[in-house]
Amino acid sequence: MKKLTVVLFLICVTFGAWQQSGETVLPKSIQVDDLTINYSGEIWILSASSILKLEAVSKSPLLIQRIADAKLLSVLDEEAYVLDTRNRLMVLDLSKGDIARPTNLFFNAPSQLAAVVAEHEATIVVLEPNQLIFATQENILGAINTNADRFSTIPLANYSNTQTPLFTLVNNQIYSWTGGTFKTSGDYRNILVYSSSNNVLDFSVDKRGNLYVLFSDSIIVLESNGDYKGRIPIDNVPPESRLLVNPANNSLIIFNKLTQSLKILSEVGRESRGEIIVLNKNRPNPVDNYTEIEFTINQPLDLAITIYNLIGEPVKVVAQGYYTQGNHHVIWHADDEQGNLVPNGVYFYRLESKKGVAIKQLIVLR
Repeated sequence: MKKLTVVLFLICVTFGAWQQSGETVLPKSIQVDDLTINYSGEIWILSASSILKLEAVSKSPLLIQRIADAKLLSVLDEEAYVLDTRNRLMVLDLSKGDIARPTNLFFNAPSQLAAVVAEHEATIVVLEPNQLIFATQENILGAINTNADRFSTIPLANYSNTQTPLFTLVNNQIYSWTGGTFKTSGDYRNILVYSSSNNVLDFSVDKRGNLYVLFSDSIIVLESNGDYKGRIPIDNVPPESRLLVNPANNSLIIFNKLTQSLKILSEVGRESRGEIIVLNKNRPNPVDNYTEIEFTINQPLDLAITIYNLIGEPVKVVAQGYYTQGNHHVIWHADDEQGNLVPNGVYFYRLESKKGVAIKQLIVLR
C-alpha cells in the first residue's frame, strides 16, 4: 500500500471553501498591545494609551476610551475588563464612557485575559504561569494547574455546565477540560484532543465548539473532541500572529502583528458527502488497548478502513471487503499489521470506497 503524504492526506477530506473577504491595515501610529472580539462581532483594540473599536463601515479604529498603562483586554457586552501594568484588574462601562474602575484583584504575571458568562454573571479567566485562574470582579473563584501557552473558551457557552469544555494549548498540544465549573475547579479533568509536530501559532474556538488551529501556512479545523474536519490553506503567517473567531458570523480573523493587518476569512460553501457513508467517532478515545470504530452505509459497498499515523504512513487495515447496507462495527487493538502495539500519539482512520472517503482522528494514550 502506498504511503500518503501529510498534505494529500489532509486535503482528501471535503471541507467548506474559505476565501479572504476583507483586510484592514491599522495605522502605524497605533501600538497594538492586545485585541479582542465581543459576542456581537465588534473588534476592540488596546493600545498603550486607549481602547479603540474598529468601525464596521470605514474599517477605521475609533477612540472609545483613554486608558493608561493597560496591557490586556476583554470585552463582554458593554463592559471592558483590563489588566494594567501592575497586573490589577480594572472594569470600564463602555456605554457610559466612565473612567476605569480599579478592583482589589491583582495577579502575578498574566499573559491572557478573557471574559465569559457563568451562572448569569460575568467571569474572567486569566492565564498565569502554571495556572488558569477564574474570578469575578471581586473574588477569585478557583484555578486549574496548567503550564499553558494559550487558552480558549467557547463564545456564548454556559460555563455553569460541567460538560462545557475550555481548551488549553501546551507545547503544540491542545487539551480539553471538563467535569468542573469555575467554582468547582478542582473537579476539572483534561484530555489530549490534538497534538502537532509543527509549531502552533495560536488557536481559537467558535460557538459550535469547533477548534481552529493556526499554523504558518494553514488553519486546521477540528471538532471539540479533536476529530479532524478540514484544512484551510493560507499565506505565510509570521510568529506572534493571533487567530480570532467572530461569534456573529463565524468568520476567522488573523492578526499579523508585524504588518498590523487584520485578514478576514469567510466560509462561502461546503461540499456535501451526502449520506451514503457515515463514519462515526471511535469509542473509547483516547485509546488504551482497543477501540471500536462504527460506520453506516446506505447501500452495499466494497470498502476498506485503514489506520494511518500522523505522517500518513499506513499502520493497519482493520476492515476490507464487501459490506451490506446498515450499521457496522470493527475493533482495532492499537496494533500494527505485525501485532505490535503502536506508540502513543495521534492517528487517523480512513474509510475508502468508490462512493467516497471519510476520515476521523483518534489518539492512542496508555
